[in-house]
Amino acid sequence: MTIQNKPQAVLAYHEVMPESNYAYCVTSEAFAGHLKLLQACEAEGYGLQITFDDGEQSQQIHAGPLLAQYGFAATYFVTPGLIGTAGKFLGWKQLAQLRDAGHSVQSHGWSHTFLTFCNDEQLAHELSASREVLEQKLGTRVDSISIPGGRWDRRVLRAAARAGYAKVFVSEPWLDREIDGVRVVGRFMVRKTTSLDDLRRIVQRDPAVLWRLKARARVRKSLVSLVGDERYHRLWCRMTGYNEFEELRESQYS
Repeated sequence: MTIQNKPQAVLAYHEVMPESNYAYCVTSEAFAGHLKLLQACEAEGYGLQITFDDGEQSQQIHAGPLLAQYGFAATYFVTPGLIGTAGKFLGWKQLAQLRDAGHSVQSHGWSHTFLTFCNDEQLAHELSASREVLEQKLGTRVDSISIPGGRWDRRVLRAAARAGYAKVFVSEPWLDREIDGVRVVGRFMVRKTTSLDDLRRIVQRDPAVLWRLKARARVRKSLVSLVGDERYHRLWCRMTGYNEFEELRESQYS
């Protein structure tokens, strides 16, 4: 069966580990189950793209062999300014290995700073420096960026277009359209609790699922407006078990 005129589903993963308390970590066993399902969905004619954010070691060590086993190439969105600053991040040699294995390495900003928090000069640096260094180090074209923390607005999109990006990946999986000179592509953030049924319905772009995700996004936006972005982010960190980049987070809010 071939599904025609359907935009592809884009899935965003973070950590893949044998086990973890982090809400956005998928266990290795669960990830293998996801890939088996996604393989079947592709055979049915559904389009999909697998992406990873942050460039963490687990994405090569644990996810890499499984991607190879099931025949998938992924897009790795990484932050060049953090490479070499901690052992948890993939190094340049590892990124080159991913490139040579057929994966794409693209930008996640220079330092994972939330782009809406940047002044114009900082924003230009986050966008341009990350793209230029990745192209220089890996010798491949970088024309896509995933937005750190999902924070974006029209100013960020216009700056991304000026910096040479063609696609901007965001956290709203129902989006797929041209805005301010770039293609804005929505992704579904895969969580530890994402079931196989959830995943299949996302790949099939089930209207009811997308409607629920839009409703959640409206609630989140209202909560951010009520308590402020800083307080919301700290609450999100506590709720998800996210304890990485803490010094970076502190510097963003200072």
